[in-house]
Amino acid sequence: MIMDSLLIAILIYLILFKWYIQCQDDSSFISSATVETQYLTFDMAQYGMKGGVFSSPNFPNYYPQDTILFYQFIASSNYRVQIEIDFFQIRGVTPQCTHDYLDVFINVTDFNILYHIMNDQLLHRYCGRNKPPLLVSYKNLLLLGFFTEDTQTERGFNGTFRFISAQPYKNNLIREPCDYLFNSSILKRGEFFSSTYPGTYLPWQFCNYSFIGLPGERIHIRFRDLMLFKTPNQQHCPVDLIKLYDNTLNPLELQRFLSNFHQINVSHYQTLFEQNDQRHIADLCGTYTMPFDIYSANNRLLLYFIATHYGELNDDEQMYLNDRSMSLWRKGFYAEYEFLPTLTKLDFITKNKSNQYLLGTECDQTIKSFGQGYGEIKSPNWPHLYKPQTSCTTYLLGLDDRYTLENVEIEFDQFDIDCHLALFVIYNASRIYDHRLHTNNSPSILSNSISMTIQKSLSFSNYYQQELDFKENLSFCGHFKPEGRFVSKSALLKLSLIPNDRLSEKILPSLNYGGKYHVKYKFVKSYHQVFADEYDRTNPSICNLYYYQLRTYAGKFEPPRSSENDYFSNSNCTFNFYISNQYSRLLIWYDYFNIVDNNYNQCSSDNLTYTYRSYISSTYYLHPYIYCGYRNFPPPYLTSRSTEQFRIHFRSNDDTDAGLGFYGRYEFLNASNILFSSTCRSPFDPIIYINETEQPSGNLSSNGYSENVICEWSYTTTIGFQFNLALIILDLEGSKTKDPPQGCQSSVLRIYSEGRIDEFCGQEKNLPFILTNSNWFTLQFISLTRQTQEQLQGFQLSWTIVQVKTNINNNQCLLSNDYFDCKKISNNINETLFCIHRSLICDGYVHCQPLSNDDEYSQNCFQNFSIRPHFLSLLNLRQHYILILIVIILLIVMLCIISIFIFLFIKKKRRRQEEHLPNETKTKMTEICIHTDDDDDDDDNNDNNDQDLSHMSILEQAVTTV
Repeated sequence: MIMDSLLIAILIYLILFKWYIQCQDDSSFISSATVETQYLTFDMAQYGMKGGVFSSPNFPNYYPQDTILFYQFIASSNYRVQIEIDFFQIRGVTPQCTHDYLDVFINVTDFNILYHIMNDQLLHRYCGRNKPPLLVSYKNLLLLGFFTEDTQTERGFNGTFRFISAQPYKNNLIREPCDYLFNSSILKRGEFFSSTYPGTYLPWQFCNYSFIGLPGERIHIRFRDLMLFKTPNQQHCPVDLIKLYDNTLNPLELQRFLSNFHQINVSHYQTLFEQNDQRHIADLCGTYTMPFDIYSANNRLLLYFIATHYGELNDDEQMYLNDRSMSLWRKGFYAEYEFLPTLTKLDFITKNKSNQYLLGTECDQTIKSFGQGYGEIKSPNWPHLYKPQTSCTTYLLGLDDRYTLENVEIEFDQFDIDCHLALFVIYNASRIYDHRLHTNNSPSILSNSISMTIQKSLSFSNYYQQELDFKENLSFCGHFKPEGRFVSKSALLKLSLIPNDRLSEKILPSLNYGGKYHVKYKFVKSYHQVFADEYDRTNPSICNLYYYQLRTYAGKFEPPRSSENDYFSNSNCTFNFYISNQYSRLLIWYDYFNIVDNNYNQCSSDNLTYTYRSYISSTYYLHPYIYCGYRNFPPPYLTSRSTEQFRIHFRSNDDTDAGLGFYGRYEFLNASNILFSSTCRSPFDPIIYINETEQPSGNLSSNGYSENVICEWSYTTTIGFQFNLALIILDLEGSKTKDPPQGCQSSVLRIYSEGRIDEFCGQEKNLPFILTNSNWFTLQFISLTRQTQEQLQGFQLSWTIVQVKTNINNNQCLLSNDYFDCKKISNNINETLFCIHRSLICDGYVHCQPLSNDDEYSQNCFQNFSIRPHFLSLLNLRQHYILILIVIILLIVMLCIISIFIFLFIKKKRRRQEEHLPNETKTKMTEICIHTDDDDDDDDNNDNNDQDLSHMSILEQAVTTV
């Protein structure tokens, strides 16, 4: 056997070896066969500047196999070649292109050194459906190489070519290959672009564009087109980029950056690097909304363009680009420049550590609080009118951390902006009322103040582009200053002067000047004022804040804080959340919670409570839990079905004890939100109806303890029945029973039923039983970002449909033949008596808890069997079908064994009988057989005997087989 296997293995080896030699011979034959290289030349002298068309062989039919074809495009010395591919279909898959492909060479100086071109000057290789972008040669030559295999082919490609002037690429060029100098004394304005724009730019470029203006001039660059490669999912520009520097032509930071590509000694730049880095305006890559403007602060500006090699792109990045058909992903840039002495002077920006000019902008500035601050903001060219088409933005940044929150408050001192020219826009702000007016005890004064403010707003509304309806963005223009004060909704306030038509050069002769404005600002501690759209005029002592789903889908909320960083005493604030439709839910959770109160159960001092209202009712219902104390986190809260308005009430008494309050977050959710997992039911799934006879009990589980998931199960049954809920496992983060309690910051198990809501979290051993008051319940499981990595199980709950005994039915089970009475064994008078379906008796689970465990007593099992044997026999067959199947299999095996023993016994007994026969009898039988064989006259009898013997033999064989 071993020898046969060895021979087979040797035979297979010889066959494979012969096949290998044959393949080698075939490949040698193929490689030895020379594929003829063909050349097609397109000369400007022959075709003229307009050029013509070119295509793959046989186009639009399939191109031939085994093809090497070079397309040579030749322009005059002062011209360049431009190619655009219209149709492209070559066999292969990018980026490998292992079959057929088209190689592009745009940096060619001589066609005679083809090998050098093939190895060093390749721009890119294309195949599949990813056609080349627009191509422009770097010199006057351009080369395409088309290569195909001896396999299947496709339709190929076609395109057009033309010849363009090279002079625009040489303007202001002082040194090859791309060192440009733009001097204001020679030319005040012009244009510039990357070396092969609008075609794909070359790799390994380091191009310098230096701008030198006269004293007092500023430089303005406007990008009309900008498309540089940017690595997917990267915030910075690691591959191709434009670096911009202000007031320098040889920045030390740039030399440090270039040292990564060149051998440059930068040790002597270390000490000056930090100071020089302040001149770095920005790094540009990717794409931008055009036009895109850059300004210098002085008369010098440097633009440095860096493009690295294609080989630095990995396969994943290449596939990312191919999937999105980004055919112009290395297009380069085209920009205009001008030297202007009339650009806005920056002396109106106060120079200190708080105020800072934003490099690269026309006149933008930032004003930071540093914990204290107030001042004034002046229009450009103040106190004179600013120039038309000026665009300036001011960013005011207050403190915003865990301990301090500042708002920015502004008030106009002077305002005069022609509505034909520009708008003054305030972002993220609303009109305010002074907080001190709210505490005034005279209602008449307060009422007069409000009516006066309304009257002024209406009287001046014709001078505003939009009415003062307290929206997020407020726009103003005209010759009257906006009345009142404005405060930011957060720590950031943005003010912008925006021209109506910045690109228009048709400015009316009478509008030589744009106008002016003067604004006073100050940073104030949080909530010293109340926003007008958050102000309850009917009860000024109440602070109402409103959050509408139609305005924003997510955000934060926190209580008013005093200058000591704690929340105000005697606070009475309500956070109102409005859900826009019945197909949305509101999720509330907290990052931290610190409300002072030593009584964690009553929360009689400072506390947080919830109320809510549904679409079908105007009644507000109170959430039964109240929250207070240090780290006693309220659990995440998801509104129930049909909730239209949800309110959070924060109350603090008038003592001096206070804390940081809380930092809450909210988000309006719809059915497609990622928090709703496919592994469990969603809050948007329909309610499940349970038939009390077909499925009288069941289980619910979290299936482990995942994070960032929301599950909700809603069950209902026939009216007149109720659910008995038993928690089997509860193993979540947090705790509501420890002293002091930790709360349920990240996870909660919430059970809704008629007239009650139960919340659970943590790890509990003595788990409760919940008997619903009606025929429905909803179980909600919320698990947000875990606080620990502890191995926890989640939860498991069992439910049983029960029939509650009341005085109406004389404390008896209705349908007593189908229901079992759970007798009470404890002395607790508050426990409700109920009955369970008889199919649940002796099924391995106790359904009568907490009353008793009677349904699992053996005597009740036998008693129930004698009363309804047929029903229970079917029930046992259904519930214990596995055990019944095992018993049947064992019976079959035992019958087989018994049959074998019986057969062996009979056979052995027969042999013993044959052994005890007398010898004479054996002799007679032998003689009879011999005589029968010799008798010719009894042939027929012999045949019959032979048949009988053969039949007996066959019968014996059949019995033996069985």
